[in-house]
Amino acid sequence: MAQKESLKEVLVSPIISNNPIALQILGVCSALAVTSRMDTSLVMAISLTAVTAFSSLFISMIRNYIPNSVRIIVQMTIIASLVILVDLILKAYAYQLSKELTLFVGLIITNCIVMGRAEAYAMKSTPLMSFMDGIGN
Repeated sequence: MAQKESLKEVLVSPIISNNPIALQILGVCSALAVTSRMDTSLVMAISLTAVTAFSSLFISMIRNYIPNSVRIIVQMTIIASLVILVDLILKAYAYQLSKELTLFVGLIITNCIVMGRAEAYAMKSTPLMSFMDGIGN
């Protein structure tokens, strides 16, 4: 029961009371860049959420095997691979949106929210909690 409450807190807290874009002004460039239309904003939000959640999940799963000296490189490689996958999926299923978001999807790699959650939370938490934190953030 205690894990369900903490799981709920991990998911809901960043969305409602500790939103990284609204309160900490993190990742605001890509958030502002595509807000001129609803469809591009929604696709970008889903893409960023998916990359954050799955990168946190994968990093958390292998955190005990990552040497400290190459930790950042491994994290960036995982994030970059997921961004490339998102870009390929967009090109396959939403080509027009993909053309409009080309530059901004690539910028997800450098978004400090993704890297910050990988470093601060996923390296210290279980895969499930890290995944939920990635969705919430």
